[in-house]
Amino acid sequence: MTEFVLRIFFSGLIAILPDANGTEVTVLAVNTPHEYSLADGATLPHHTPFIITRAANCLGDCGTEDRPSIATFLYRNQPPQQAAAALNGALQGGGAWHLSGSDLTLIGPTGPLSIRNDVRGQTETGTLQLVPTTPAEREDITWVASLPELAPGTEGFKAAVTGSAAPPEELVAARLKLSGGNMYTYALAKIDGKARPTHFRKPSGEGPAASYAQALATWVAVDIRVAGSFVELVEKSFADGTQRRSMKLYPQEGLVEMAILNLPPYETPAPNAEAPLPLPGQHFQVYYDLVKTVPEPSERLVPFTTTPTASEPQVDWATLHPRQAMWSDLLEQINLSPRGKAPYDLSLCPIVRNDQP
Repeated sequence: MTEFVLRIFFSGLIAILPDANGTEVTVLAVNTPHEYSLADGATLPHHTPFIITRAANCLGDCGTEDRPSIATFLYRNQPPQQAAAALNGALQGGGAWHLSGSDLTLIGPTGPLSIRNDVRGQTETGTLQLVPTTPAEREDITWVASLPELAPGTEGFKAAVTGSAAPPEELVAARLKLSGGNMYTYALAKIDGKARPTHFRKPSGEGPAASYAQALATWVAVDIRVAGSFVELVEKSFADGTQRRSMKLYPQEGLVEMAILNLPPYETPAPNAEAPLPLPGQHFQVYYDLVKTVPEPSERLVPFTTTPTASEPQVDWATLHPRQAMWSDLLEQINLSPRGKAPYDLSLCPIVRNDQP
């Protein structure tokens, strides 16, 4: 029997929820209303959740109707016809879907699930390192920001979000449950070419920084070995559980690539702009809508790109993300490779995890 690798990338407003015994992970694309108001009254740009796949061939509902809008989202500076051609080149024979109230299931992969959480180094005093020093250490899943550790008073995610029933669509745009594969941190936030600790403060920037500080994951990946000639992705409706569509994906040179992304539109900054709007890190406020005890908007701790102190570690970002190991034809083709000059480098919109049952 043939076998191939399914590699899935996650980035943007994404929450990861491992279960208590580590046999299943739920991945959520967090919903953002079009007029979402931040603590300072600014409107958060709507994040668009979608899935794209690169494969040798796709059979079924491969998203022909969704491709034009996804293409213009990813290639905003190109005319629609050129954007469509660029997307088709990135997908090869794969597919693309917008996600809304989407319960996603993979048919084909089998367990077990491995979450890489034992390669993060420690300091001489026995505390966890704030920044990895090797590419292997970078892969530890604990670089994904832990909301329970950052804000323990929020008491973890709502039961409606973590339960087996469909989550509320006003909070969650899509859900994928994984029970097999190797999950790891794919890329860290790049700040001035470095991987360094990110600090959390109130959205205003006032007051002391939280004690929780570390390098933060902006991309997570999972590698899944699939026995057979294809993997099938099925989308069902949160509302009634009915199947909407499915696609069968066939590998190209032993690999199918898939990316679940939940990103704001990229607007080219004005010539004199110092940073994109809203300011970096403010997207993080949305995650607090998922928790049991929701803090006031002005009290929601968010990441800030502050000037590092002399005592804080920082490591060359490229050293931790070697080109050969990080290569992805899909991400390169859509101009979102973490190793390139990606448009979202300055937005600081890290993934979060919730390890509380």
